[in-house]
Amino acid sequence: MKINNFDMDLFLADYWQKKPLVVRNAFSEPFWLDPDDLAGLSLEADAESRIISQEENVWKVEHGPFDESTYSRLPEKNWTLLVQAVDQWVPQLQQLMSGFNFLPSWRLDDVMVSYAPVGGTVSQHFDFFDVFLIQGEGSRKWQIGGVCDSSSELLPDTAVQILKDFEPALEFVLQPGDMLYIPAKHSHLGVSVQDSLTYSIGFRAPSIRDMVDGIATKALESLTEDERYMDSTESLSALTGEISEATLNEVQEMLTRKLLNRSAISSWLGQYVTERKYPDLELGSAEDAVCLERLSEEAFVYRHAASRYAYTNECGCTLFVDGQSYKVDLVLAELLSNNASIDSTVLLDAINDASDRKVVEVLFQNGALTFDDGCDE
Repeated sequence: MKINNFDMDLFLADYWQKKPLVVRNAFSEPFWLDPDDLAGLSLEADAESRIISQEENVWKVEHGPFDESTYSRLPEKNWTLLVQAVDQWVPQLQQLMSGFNFLPSWRLDDVMVSYAPVGGTVSQHFDFFDVFLIQGEGSRKWQIGGVCDSSSELLPDTAVQILKDFEPALEFVLQPGDMLYIPAKHSHLGVSVQDSLTYSIGFRAPSIRDMVDGIATKALESLTEDERYMDSTESLSALTGEISEATLNEVQEMLTRKLLNRSAISSWLGQYVTERKYPDLELGSAEDAVCLERLSEEAFVYRHAASRYAYTNECGCTLFVDGQSYKVDLVLAELLSNNASIDSTVLLDAINDASDRKVVEVLFQNGALTFDDGCDE
């Protein structure tokens, strides 16, 4: 799906992770679902949903699944329904995400959709990730303030995280089809001017804390008690009670060699960024032999909308799917990671050997690969 009125090169050079940008008429037909569709999805047990409301400066958060009576008791104004990962349920939104393929696909998180009648808002806040906001129905006013961080003060005793201090520097009213990009940590406030539906495309960004924890844990898997500090001639020449510069250098070098091991980093990062948002959600499974037989009968194979794919080509190609790693041929890894739908004939040609075949079988079994009419008939 193409983004209109959008210069990709200019955006990446001047705006991405630097400053906000509004793009008018970015999408000519942004009506991929309506409020009733979103409300219906919030009734489903597998969908993560919230309703945030305010009355006389008192904020309230309710978590789904909801029932139909929920909406009959809501006021006419000043509330917002938010549903996460709607792209897993609505195929058109999977196509929408393809418009952002100028960014690495493993960085894409999900499409959250929010509906708000007049006055609906989640108040001023900031996110630790970049987000594109696409206006569907109605209009919403957005104000953007300064850059925040984890030390930014929040209002106490509120059900939602609200910035205490917010000074808007920019203001935009989004109409249907308009898109607003907000970089990570930029404070912002959105208020519904008319009953409105907004699509939020967020991006995964592992924190340094996550990286240190994850990579250290991965490194520990291969370390033994046999590997210990050993004195060098330089460290032994220090004064008796001194931990010398030479000693500190040697410890730093040991840790660098073990913790910054390229293989460990590659393995951890690939598994981390492909972990599914809802790992307990059952994707469905099938008999692998039946699915592989159907490859010659069906026109296309599809990646499951909830599955995540990526690969590295470090010391042999590794394919990562839903937090698991597989050694495969590079051609197969590229095909699976770069295409949401795959010509069955092309996939058959990309299966290079018995090992590749086994991986494809496992992906069908796990539900990460499927046919358009399902693989569990």
